[in-house]
Amino acid sequence: HPAGDLATYPQLRAILNLGAGTDWLEADAQLPKVPVVRLLDPAVGVDMANYVLYWVLHFHRGFARYQRQQRQLAWQRFQAAPASQTRVTVLGLGLIGTFIAERISHSGYLAQAWNRSAKQLDGIDTYFDRDGLHTVLSKTDVLVNCLPHTSETDKLLNEQTLARMPQGAHLINVSRGGVIDHQALMRLLDSNHLAAAALDTFDREPLAENSPLWKHPKINVTPHMSGATYPNTSAKVVADNILRIESGERPFPIYPQYDV
Repeated sequence: HPAGDLATYPQLRAILNLGAGTDWLEADAQLPKVPVVRLLDPAVGVDMANYVLYWVLHFHRGFARYQRQQRQLAWQRFQAAPASQTRVTVLGLGLIGTFIAERISHSGYLAQAWNRSAKQLDGIDTYFDRDGLHTVLSKTDVLVNCLPHTSETDKLLNEQTLARMPQGAHLINVSRGGVIDHQALMRLLDSNHLAAAALDTFDREPLAENSPLWKHPKINVTPHMSGATYPNTSAKVVADNILRIESGERPFPIYPQYDV
């Protein structure tokens, strides 16, 4: 949406976003002080949890290695650690992150989570603050980024933080590309400290044709498709929130920075 345009609507009562991300709104210095309502459609949560679970399975069971073997006509099995001993850490416990963490846990993996503020989830070890981040990274086999991109999280996953993960760990990003220092990520992949990454979002989209991320042998690129917006379910979520606003109730969920 063009920067400054929303300030020209004097009767504006709310901004209903057609996605979960609000970073484009944060960049608008003239944004009116009205509630910003993110679209959190349960169908999107299911899609994103399944996307993450796919890559967790892919990395945990070593399917890339079997794909290489097929091209070599090689028949060899490899032993994978039990799922219950494979540590999957979700960064960011908003509604989507919580949904993903619970799906990972229910699938038998040792799910952990980190949030910027303290938050508890049944059956999942949770951490918070900078020390908590360093602690959980040091015992993570697969890291899932669900953090929003803000001034506090910009390049939070840089060479220093990513290097805290054990050698051979993996990264999955379904949030915003600006949370990750991609140059640092590639250096850690090239040095074999990290094993592989699955990236669905980037700081600039579409991903530039000359980006080295496309051709890096240890990076899997998808075009921001981990969660789709389905008209038949999202329209109901939007309509329900409009009815809430018209009846004087709070829409759900409001992005905290713009709650009034």
